Amino acid sequence: MPSPMDVNSLGKSDGEDIAWCVIETLASANDSAAAVASVVHLLRDIYGFEEENGSNVIANPLFLANGHEGASRKTRKYLTGRSLKTLGGGAVGVAGGLASSVTLVDVGGIAQHGSALATTTGHLIGVRAAGAHFKRSRTITSWIDAIITAKASKMAVRGAGLAGASIPVPGVGLGTNIGTAIAKLGIKLTLGKLIARTAMEVHWRSFQELTLGRSLGGKSSGACGPASAMFYEVFTKRSFTRIFGKYDTERLIREPGGWIALNDKLMLM
Repeated sequence: MPSPMDVNSLGKSDGEDIAWCVIETLASANDSAAAVASVVHLLRDIYGFEEENGSNVIANPLFLANGHEGASRKTRKYLTGRSLKTLGGGAVGVAGGLASSVTLVDVGGIAQHGSALATTTGHLIGVRAAGAHFKRSRTITSWIDAIITAKASKMAVRGAGLAGASIPVPGVGLGTNIGTAIAKLGIKLTLGKLIARTAMEVHWRSFQELTLGRSLGGKSSGACGPASAMFYEVFTKRSFTRIFGKYDTERLIREPGGWIALNDKLMLM
């Protein structure tokens, strides 16, 4: 049974476990440049994939496990334009959030926080609604539901004493199989890790939806399912920033490193 730091025993087909291990490795080392380099080398050793020009953008393990490789130029461009903590020579902005934590409490008592809660989760509720319009959206919307529940709970239990506390997986509505996976790997689920893993999942499912949808003669642009609808919603500009142009959302979805940009956006919501 591999521990979070003993990922070399995993093989190419273990994309799900490797995804959790990547997140745990980054969080446990506080997203240090050394941790990023370690993860990049790990993915290179397992999948033989190396980002062009030696970039340290971390590819989504779910992409690599299924044979989808390539450059992540749009992701790097996005990160360059963001005021993020940078890692590995300025290429990665996973940053700041993977070690964030939360304790789950009675969400029913959160109403007293009213507008503060609405501000914190309003954008996420919009993202969830975008995906829920599609059939068979339950699996992917459950990831966003978990983030909303965890963020709401954090609002209700303010205090510095919560640092390092973990999220009980059943409490935020994630499936038993997910709880089993992180228990096997010895991972303590925190808000930042939940958001990062959600970003990986939404990113991978968005890629599948677009690839299948376009190949079957569906829409030539835009979302083709619940995950891609969420991804497009996250990257839709509605404020004054629209004057600076649109994001190339489809390119971010198709790049192996696109989950990092999505993780950044979800952390800010």
